[in-house]
Amino acid sequence: FWDLNRTWYTDDPDLTPCFQQTVLVWTPCAFLWVFSLLELYYMRRSPNKDIPWSFLNLSKLALIGLLIVLTIVDLANAISTDGVSAPVYYYTPAIKIATFAFAAIIVFLNKRYGMRTSGLLFMFWLLLTIFSIPRVRTEIREHEARLVADTWAEYQLISFMIFFAGTVLLLLLNFFVDKPPRESKYEITAKDCPELSASFPSRIFFAWFDRLAWIGFKKPLEVEDLWHMKPEDSSKEVAPAFLEHWNKTLEKTYQTRETSNEASFKKFGNTGRVDFRTTKSKSIASILPALVKTFGGTFLFGSFLKLGQDLLTFASPQILKLLINFVSSDDPMWKGLLYAITMFIVAGTQTLLLGQYFNRMFFVGLRIRTALISAIYRKALIISNSARKTSTVGEIVNLMAVDAQRFMDLTTYINMIWSAPLQIALALFFLWQILGPSVLAGLAVMIILIPVNGVIANMIKTLQIKQMKNKDERVKLMNEVLSGIKVLKLYAWEPSFEQQVLKIRDKEVKVLKSAAYLNAGTSFIWSCAPFLVSLVTFATYVLVDENNVLDASTAFVSLSLFNILRFPLSMLPMLISNMVQTSVSVKRINTFLNQEELDPDNVQHDEKESSPLLIENGVFSWGEEETTLKNINVRVERNQIVAVVGTVGSGKSSLLSAFLGEMDKVSGRVNTLGRIAYVSQQAWIQNATLKDNILFGKPYDERRYQRIIEACALKPDIEMLPGGDMTEIGEKGINLSGGQKQRVSLARAVYNDADVYFLDDPLSAVDSHVGKHIFEQVIGSSGLLGSKTRVLVTHGITYLPETDKIFVLRQGEISESGTYKELMDRKGAFAEFLVQHLQEVNEEVEDLDEIKQQLESTGGPIEILNQLKRTNSKRSRSESTSETGSVKDISRQNSTNDSNSSLRRRISEKAPEVPKTKLIEQEKSETGSVKWEVYKHYLKSIGLTLSVATVLLNMVFQGFSIGSNLWLSRWSTDKEAENDTGLRDMYLGVYGAFGAGQGRKELQNGSSHSP
Repeated sequence: FWDLNRTWYTDDPDLTPCFQQTVLVWTPCAFLWVFSLLELYYMRRSPNKDIPWSFLNLSKLALIGLLIVLTIVDLANAISTDGVSAPVYYYTPAIKIATFAFAAIIVFLNKRYGMRTSGLLFMFWLLLTIFSIPRVRTEIREHEARLVADTWAEYQLISFMIFFAGTVLLLLLNFFVDKPPRESKYEITAKDCPELSASFPSRIFFAWFDRLAWIGFKKPLEVEDLWHMKPEDSSKEVAPAFLEHWNKTLEKTYQTRETSNEASFKKFGNTGRVDFRTTKSKSIASILPALVKTFGGTFLFGSFLKLGQDLLTFASPQILKLLINFVSSDDPMWKGLLYAITMFIVAGTQTLLLGQYFNRMFFVGLRIRTALISAIYRKALIISNSARKTSTVGEIVNLMAVDAQRFMDLTTYINMIWSAPLQIALALFFLWQILGPSVLAGLAVMIILIPVNGVIANMIKTLQIKQMKNKDERVKLMNEVLSGIKVLKLYAWEPSFEQQVLKIRDKEVKVLKSAAYLNAGTSFIWSCAPFLVSLVTFATYVLVDENNVLDASTAFVSLSLFNILRFPLSMLPMLISNMVQTSVSVKRINTFLNQEELDPDNVQHDEKESSPLLIENGVFSWGEEETTLKNINVRVERNQIVAVVGTVGSGKSSLLSAFLGEMDKVSGRVNTLGRIAYVSQQAWIQNATLKDNILFGKPYDERRYQRIIEACALKPDIEMLPGGDMTEIGEKGINLSGGQKQRVSLARAVYNDADVYFLDDPLSAVDSHVGKHIFEQVIGSSGLLGSKTRVLVTHGITYLPETDKIFVLRQGEISESGTYKELMDRKGAFAEFLVQHLQEVNEEVEDLDEIKQQLESTGGPIEILNQLKRTNSKRSRSESTSETGSVKDISRQNSTNDSNSSLRRRISEKAPEVPKTKLIEQEKSETGSVKWEVYKHYLKSIGLTLSVATVLLNMVFQGFSIGSNLWLSRWSTDKEAENDTGLRDMYLGVYGAFGAGQGRKELQNGSSHSP
């Protein structure tokens, strides 16, 4: 099986036939069978199906069939020479036949499940090709050494050469991908990420990225040059997977809570929603188990890549030792070439593994951040009203922008938790093999540094908590400033608010400064650690025993191991800092995601109900405060228009919120059917074009769109805008009036084509004639929403006769309900509301006169009649005054009209200008080399002294580092230092001085970076 004299101790090495027939064949076959389970797992999860037949996959099957035929002939030959051939000549062909048949099955399954490339098959054919090379050499040598012609031997040579060519061709074919699948879960577009259609070797070497790099080389990259994100990295795929595990974590946590409440947890059917109830228990669910379950598989695979890279890292020093010993020996040249080639292969493989590791970890971090941002955003939408008071906008923004980012930053290096100790342990082990017990001195240095760093880490954690609180406060204040910037400028409050922001920022800078000094200390400790370990170890090695000589092999191999040790030790401070920051973020996110949510069962959707809107015995509140609505009984039939009226603060808008499930239901039952559209009292406008605000993602229907904008009285406004409906509306609609914003919001709801419409006083911001037009064309029975169910909250009493039913709210209760005529006949709360409204209205409206006459004709209570008479008396005096000054008013009005007409003429006579339809212009990035003015400005901002000091200190640090290595090289090659203790001590002292210089400069450099 193995002959050292034939393989190692010879000038012409070769492997034994038994080794070639077993290890070099069975190893690739075993690889295929073992890792096929992983391939089958990926097949089952493949989003694609059915790749069409092509020349590529047919060629693969044909070549595999050829290999099977050749192997069957070898097996038949072994059987025909029974008793002559060794058993391995039976086993190996049989294993090869089974393996090749399995490979053909995998090719077919890849076609069926839409996998355009196979990493398993590529690696299998690569291993088989490489492991076949020794036998190729053996067959050629035997052929050249054969003196007598042998037909069967000639056949074996030709057969194996064809076999080898077949494996090479199959390997080459796996550099290409099959045709796109016929079926796919995701839509295939021209801007898809090329990695999706890249072959396995292209993914390994990142060759799919070359095209973008080439485009960037030829011209500056633009957004149009980039491709779409991979579907599996999108929030559409990532967020549901995380929420599924998060809800299970919540369920498990709340089921195990020990509380004094009867039911602190309840899951609602198949909605995946969780009911948070007030509980005395302080235990909360953590996001970490859900993150592990969601992304643990991908993360674990990356950890295996990291493990392989770490192990290969320690192969290089061992090969280096062999190479150094080879130089000083008389071994054959082929051994030196073998060492060099092996070192190159190890280094290349290590680089590939590290690249794939970072690629996977970056994407895992990206997915974690995406999942957390989605979960936080979702939570912000469904958080309860009482919990909303404790969570400011600034805190929520920081959770999504800062805390979620911390997870992405940590994920890339989190494997250093186990990788760093592993690398340190292996480095110390191999150093022990070289330097013996002297390594314990270096180990003692590392053990001493650990508790010091632990104390600093706790101090940094405390500062980090303070920093995040300060940041939340600052972001909250900045949000208020930006939201009310118009008011700030009108009242000239900028200096006052500037002082408030700077005051908070000063507290932030103070905390950052303290944290920077602590980070500088940590960086100094761990930057000096590798050199301190090497210095103490070398000093102990040469001082404890005079026979310990620091020769080239010992010095350079040890230095190589110390350099490996440098990376984990230098990464520990950054890792500890990131872990401290992330631990703070974990607590903050946990606290927010465990806040109470609105109960999804506040509103039911029972299709057995005939009425689309129903509230029975409803009692509602905003959070834990006293009830806002009580004794609510509302039933709205299909296609009805229902009005809700009442004085300010009577609970009209709260009633709509109760239907929408945004209030806490204390008791009662709420049921809604169909799709709902809601027009709020405060119009919500997107920072987009007017057209996009109306469509809101719906497909564009020209005819329907024009009908809606005309019905909503938007056509004159659109004609006035410089770009028509393509004019960009600013943030919160700053370039629209209140009435225009309200009409855009109404048009959006109408275009949505819902079944039920909740309209919260949509006509309050428009003129009376415009309001009448909108009511007739949109809201009323003959309008666009005539066939819909409508609930209208309004103060406009002129629209009430057109409604099917009216609900009168007083102090959170429905005091009256019925048709307009029924309520007028009752002469109760509704009549009082009308009188009160008439007292507040100053202008003369024909419909109001009709309502007054109706009130007088009904002969209501004496108090109502008296109020109505007083109202008429006031109105008469107002009209008299108006008539007295009518000439002046008419003159003034005519003057105003003439002025407006003149202004319009002057504007029309001006030269046409380019319409400014966009408020926010597209950002233009500078291209080419960075100008020196930028560097100058940057250095000026830092400060000349600090800038020069930083550059000089880094140069000095690198100088000391290079000097120490050169000095160690000189020491290891100085033969006189082996016997001269004084010379040896001099070398050791200078080496230590280089280390002290590095440490001092690193401390100064770290301090210079502190604010």
